[in-house]
Amino acid sequence: MHTPHILIVEDDDALRGELVELLKALGALAIGVADGAQAIHACHLQPFDLVLCDYKLRAENGLDVLKALGDVATPPAADHCYLMTAHVDLTAAAQQDIESSTAGLLHKPIAAAMLRRIVADAAEARRC
Repeated sequence: MHTPHILIVEDDDALRGELVELLKALGALAIGVADGAQAIHACHLQPFDLVLCDYKLRAENGLDVLKALGDVATPPAADHCYLMTAHVDLTAAAQQDIESSTAGLLHKPIAAAMLRRIVADAAEARRC
């Protein structure tokens, strides 16, 4: 089975570290970065099967980061990009934009079972 390569874009150092460790425990190869520039740089270095990106980064919008990743040499597929948020007060327009540009919105804290399913889906998609 393919080991999925996962990029985590999260500006909270502790949460980013926890996600990296949890994903590694689930059998993934996970790399964490703090912002969009680092995410773009990471995607230039290697392809990722899955991207988990915080919606409200310190200086930028996570949806804009995911859209910018579409311009790299090997962009991650939109159906393998998720936004993460602890906020539930998104406008209808923001929710529609997220639904049309990503695989979905994950609410923090993200359940381990949900991460396990997402990692398994990414591994399975890569095998096809």
